[in-house]
Amino acid sequence: MDKLDKQNFYDFQNGISLYKPTDKTGNIYHLINSYLNKTLAMFQYTNLPDTLPDVELEKMLQTEGQVFITKYNDDIVALKIDLIHDDVDIYDNAKSGNVYYPDVRKTEKISLADGVLIQNDYLGLGLLEIFKKYAYLINESALSLNMANFWKRTEKVFTANDDATAESVKNYLSKTEQGEITLVTSNLLYESLKVDSPQTSGTSMGELIEYDNYLKSQLYSVIGLYTNDNMKKERLITSEVETGLNAIYPLVDNMLDNRVQGFEKVNEKFDLDIEVEFMSSWKNKETIEDTAGDDKGGE
Repeated sequence: MDKLDKQNFYDFQNGISLYKPTDKTGNIYHLINSYLNKTLAMFQYTNLPDTLPDVELEKMLQTEGQVFITKYNDDIVALKIDLIHDDVDIYDNAKSGNVYYPDVRKTEKISLADGVLIQNDYLGLGLLEIFKKYAYLINESALSLNMANFWKRTEKVFTANDDATAESVKNYLSKTEQGEITLVTSNLLYESLKVDSPQTSGTSMGELIEYDNYLKSQLYSVIGLYTNDNMKKERLITSEVETGLNAIYPLVDNMLDNRVQGFEKVNEKFDLDIEVEFMSSWKNKETIEDTAGDDKGGE
């Protein structure tokens, strides 16, 4: 653990942890959790048993990629499962897996015929790898923006050749910062002091902001939330909106389809009547599409 990591740890232990752009690991961790906080509200369930909380169900699906619904102590529960590929069907799908019971800290091999395996998506990948990628990129972008913003404060670079000149410059800048009028009259100071203006070439603050906005819009697009990544236009034409809408559907529709089909099997096996549909902003995607269609005359 280096000096920065130790300082971050001690600050956290003392309850004075502040946002530090250089704490990449901590920032990425918090970004991932913030994305999960959004996507955990993607689906709405009705008629779930009390022993099958929707938040716990979605956490397993989105972080593990799959969940196993089965009976445990006469209750319908959701369990994490590691599939075993020693025994497979004709399509190379596992027939059994190891489940972990947190309450008794026990792992047990179980047949998939004893319950229903539901996947987050067709490949059972989940959302964590997507979140890890964008959390890393967005954190790096935020760090670049923070550095660019910092250097905007230094419009002039002062170079002093001796301690007396350095102290005079510090005093001059301090009084200027406080709004006091101050004078520099010494010829020696002028002879010893060099002032440089920063170069204007390189990536501008506006370009960094555009890149940051682009990364966030790409993430939201992947998880089914439409945002406009074009900062140079106040209004998009219908064809541009429709293209953006088409890009946000595939994964979330994939996720809904897996849940609908999975809970149809759960209902049949355990005589339940569970239903699932989009919730919140994801449910409104049809309204957005209708609005875009109504706007065709305005192209």
